[in-house]
Amino acid sequence: MTSLPDGFALYHMTAKVFQRSKGRSSVAAAAYRSASCLTDERIGETFDYTRKHCVAAFILAPADAPDWTRDREALWNACEAVERANGVVGREVEISIPRDIPESEWQAFAEEICRRYVEAGAVVDIAIHAPTAADRNLNPHIHGMLTTRALDASRPHGFAAVKNDSLTRIFESGGRHGGGKRGDALKAERERIAGIANAFLERAGSTRRVTHKSWADLGIDRVAEPDIGEGRKRAVTKRKHHDRRTQLVSSMRAARIAENELQNIEEELMKTNPKFQASKGIRRKHRQDFKRGLLADRFPDARGIDADKLYMIDVARPHIARIQTRDGGWVEVEGRRIRTYGKYGYADEVAKAIFDADYADDIERLEELKSLQRRGSGMRQRRRRNEVPAVPAAQVESLADRWRSRGYHQVTEAPDGVWVTIGSCRLQDLGDEIRVHGPSASDAAVRALVEKAAAEWGSEVEVFGDRAFKDSCWLEAQRQGVQVYDQSTGELYQPSEEVRRKFEADRARARDEDEEMDEIKRRKAIASLLLEAAAGDREALTRLQTNDEQLADFVTLHLDDEQRGKLVGKPQAEILAALDHFREYGREAREDEDEKNRDRAVRPPLVFEVPEPEASSAPRPE
Repeated sequence: MTSLPDGFALYHMTAKVFQRSKGRSSVAAAAYRSASCLTDERIGETFDYTRKHCVAAFILAPADAPDWTRDREALWNACEAVERANGVVGREVEISIPRDIPESEWQAFAEEICRRYVEAGAVVDIAIHAPTAADRNLNPHIHGMLTTRALDASRPHGFAAVKNDSLTRIFESGGRHGGGKRGDALKAERERIAGIANAFLERAGSTRRVTHKSWADLGIDRVAEPDIGEGRKRAVTKRKHHDRRTQLVSSMRAARIAENELQNIEEELMKTNPKFQASKGIRRKHRQDFKRGLLADRFPDARGIDADKLYMIDVARPHIARIQTRDGGWVEVEGRRIRTYGKYGYADEVAKAIFDADYADDIERLEELKSLQRRGSGMRQRRRRNEVPAVPAAQVESLADRWRSRGYHQVTEAPDGVWVTIGSCRLQDLGDEIRVHGPSASDAAVRALVEKAAAEWGSEVEVFGDRAFKDSCWLEAQRQGVQVYDQSTGELYQPSEEVRRKFEADRARARDEDEEMDEIKRRKAIASLLLEAAAGDREALTRLQTNDEQLADFVTLHLDDEQRGKLVGKPQAEILAALDHFREYGREAREDEDEKNRDRAVRPPLVFEVPEPEASSAPRPE
């Protein structure tokens, strides 16, 4: 028996990026996913994950791709080398494999999904994992790492100068990408993958199907399970007993299995003997009954709370309970602290009831005094009227998907928008406006606000709040290329001199880092040309002569054939360290060659005199 409703199979699909600015290494990620040992040449570190289990790992590349693209270490080191200092070096999709699909079909399933990315010009590094889930069954899934640039043999490192727009449009839409609203592309991709999964399930003879829609969209009242990472699963397996989170998931699944069994029995009773069911009062659990049960389990001594006025109760995480009321207020109980935010109203009464029952020591109100909004969106007038617009369910789902695709995980969908938890802040995304609830906005929260503005609002925003918040938004906006207007005046925001000086210092430092990175890339490109020229590549030698004559002289004048062969076998790191020495050898060899040529030019030519024949007394023949 499964914890899923009848006819459903597990579906999970996430898309994310590997950002250099977040300290991510695509080489390390590839090593972990493929259970291999790879060296990141950019940082000089080796990542050995050969003890990790991987069912299969393979690379898909366009038909005309060079052989090095199928070498995992060469592929991702090339991606690292071609990318700028704070760039995105790769994408990843993580996709669950429904359990009813047999293992013999897993690789074909992965190839079918990733064929679209290869056709768009990406090289795809695929790994298939199958760790043990909390219910002791396998949890097979696919990791697909995608290169972000198309292949281009004419450029250094073999990749194009710009990002692959065909691939980007598969995952991103709206704004500068065109074609519909933000999130439409990712939603369409999730639906496409669900269709492939269902085709494989049908082929396997399974009656279960996956869906890309949420439980709420399907009208099914289910509380989402907490995430359990592979590391936690391994630790629990090793200890042979649950921790709090895995115990919670296990109990939730056991309850759902029992509920599914009871539902099947009830439906059978209704079919065979409806009078018996009516007399015994057997009926399906209603939503409000479910909420009352959750509330009673978590806060049994709290009195006077009307479950009919509650929209949602989230107790998936053992240490946090979150309650949303139907009038738009929120209550969050973490440890012995209660936080309320959103609209004043019934949420404050719920918080007081929980406090009076001695489940908390204090109540903190997260005031909403700051916001960022798309310029010209009309939100300013709504704010003056103290209005919070209702957000359509389809738009809420799309907004939530975009936040998750940018790497944020504490995201909640609600009628009053999407709520994102970042530290002590609660961000309320209303589509064209984000309201900040909390005592202060951390750097991480401000960065998240401006990221959305850059991605979805055409890089023009209006800011509302105190001077410190406006300065923080302006500083982060300069880093991300976003124009900031003061909401109170409608004019371009003018920061304090201190903040402006800090920005100039940051920009100078970033410029120095970019120049340093460009120099590293240039040296690596020269080193590659040197090795190719030493291996006998005439085109590489011509390019080397154009870019660095001393290194070309080193190859042609200083080295003999045997020395050139030994040079080709050396690692690139050694070549990079010795470039200046090689140039000195090349300069000396050129001076010696020029000296020889001058000697040949001034040395007088040798003259061989042929002696005249001696006079003979013999008569000349007539």
